[in-house]
Amino acid sequence: MPNDLFSLIITCAIALVVLWLVFFVFRKLIGVVLLVALAVGVWIVWSDPAVLQQWADAVMDFVYRYL
Repeated sequence: MPNDLFSLIITCAIALVVLWLVFFVFRKLIGVVLLVALAVGVWIVWSDPAVLQQWADAVMDFVYRYL
């Protein structure tokens, strides 16, 4: 830990910038992971006719009931 005030301020500024970059990258990574999970889920539903029919029934039930 630095002893003088200027070094302490510079160290804190660098730490804040690094923390901001980590959170920025982490937030982007979470977004990419969610998009990949959504794509995999859509692919699974699309490739399995039984699950696709179940989802179609659920959507139509929602449409008839609430719209």
